[in-house]
Amino acid sequence: MSLPLDRPAAAEAGPELIVLQRWEEATGWLLNHTKRWPKAARFTLTQRIENHALDVLELLVQARYEPGPRAKLLHDVNLRLERLRFLFRTAHEARVQPAPGFESAMRRVDEVGRMIHGWRQAIGARPKKEPPA
Repeated sequence: MSLPLDRPAAAEAGPELIVLQRWEEATGWLLNHTKRWPKAARFTLTQRIENHALDVLELLVQARYEPGPRAKLLHDVNLRLERLRFLFRTAHEARVQPAPGFESAMRRVDEVGRMIHGWRQAIGARPKKEPPA
């Protein structure tokens, strides 16, 4: 199967496709990166990180094509990204993930998190603030 040559570039297709493309690239990098981690971490940290990354990808696809629950889906993406941040920190502290990989992973998660925040603001899904106690 080949793609049509007249297909617009992702940058011209809209911000939701850019974030989807960036996360797809980040997921590919992540899956390639985590397979080199020690065997002791493969069934704990590696599996959790990979599952969260793939869940984010699935949620972004849903958010792109299902406008009704989009705000909820983007909120869920944000939560998954936050969980990934903590899992990466845990892997780094446990010396499973080397510093350069940790920095690269955090940059990718941060970039996509910022894009998700912008997407949420664009559709008017602002986070709810708790009333002061």
